[in-house]
Amino acid sequence: MDARRRLLAVTLALMLSSVTSLPVQAEYSDDTWLENVIGPELLALGDEFGCQGIEDISPEEEIETVGACSQYVASSINASRWGQNLISFGTPEGEISENLTEALIEEGFRIVGDMSESDDPRLRVITRNGGSIESGLSDRSLIENSESGELVSLYWIARIDDLNIRRDRDMVDWLSEQPYWFTTWGEWVTHEESSSRITVNLINGSIEIRNPSSLGWTTPGTIKITGLVDKPDMEWSDGGYAPLDLEENRLRGGYRYSDGTLIITIPQGESVILEGVQEDDIQVEATLFNDLEKGVTIAGHHATNMREWSQDFRDTPLRFTWLIERSEIPEKTLILPLLALSVLIATPVAIRWVLIKDDEDSSYNRPSNLDAVRNHLPDNS
Repeated sequence: MDARRRLLAVTLALMLSSVTSLPVQAEYSDDTWLENVIGPELLALGDEFGCQGIEDISPEEEIETVGACSQYVASSINASRWGQNLISFGTPEGEISENLTEALIEEGFRIVGDMSESDDPRLRVITRNGGSIESGLSDRSLIENSESGELVSLYWIARIDDLNIRRDRDMVDWLSEQPYWFTTWGEWVTHEESSSRITVNLINGSIEIRNPSSLGWTTPGTIKITGLVDKPDMEWSDGGYAPLDLEENRLRGGYRYSDGTLIITIPQGESVILEGVQEDDIQVEATLFNDLEKGVTIAGHHATNMREWSQDFRDTPLRFTWLIERSEIPEKTLILPLLALSVLIATPVAIRWVLIKDDEDSSYNRPSNLDAVRNHLPDNS
């Protein structure tokens, strides 16, 4: 009987343990579209993935959300086709604090924006200067009147609470037709850095143009050579690239020659030799990819669902800097806590009832005093 009681106690203890240790639902959800289908498709087209943080939590107040967001995005997708590491972060409006700056730098972020301010030389601030592409709020003149050679950064968000935001179709159609370089925050900055590293040297009567490798993204760089008499013969270190069309607006290695001007975009770690060119006759300067008028990117803020945020732009040449935010799961259900509470109340009652029942059964099966006397009487039969 003692063995039975011990078995009962162990069984009920295991039941109680299994209920009270039911897994608690995670506080934040994963966007499966980031890792599957849509995210990789946009990555291949040239979009960039950065961070915004955790939904409804300011990184200024909770510094650890910087690392949490970085780990979440990095575990799902690369930042760019030029590099794996995330470098762009959507920071809160206003001055970036010292604590947040250090947290960003520690996680490898170098670019912030787009209504933020920082004097720290380790951070590059991208400013929202092109307005929004939301219907009713877009302003084409902001883009048209921006300086040549500069990056224009626009704003986009697909949902605010339960409200779906509509894009300005006319604005999107017009922008898609413009002779601009459609790029991203990270691509713009790393292309600029790559271009500044390109060297031009006279070697055995020829000019060697080289773009050294860096430790960061492998983004190509672009230079413009003017003062040429004719199109020079070109010998690429890796075999060469196809010429660039005047309308090409997606960054790649290549070149374009027109009226004594040669535009060359050179991948990192490669070089090109120009034959029959006198160094004293030419001028060399860094320029935008394909010598386009200006760069344009759209920052997708608080992007929690890649399908919802990107579905209206899949067939356009526009490129986005997606600032990913991990979204909060809807309010937790009370079913599991109530179930656990019910078991906590019912378990001791059940144990007591079983033990009482066990004692009653034992008493019923135990011989009575009368039975014992009868067993000792002689048999008169």
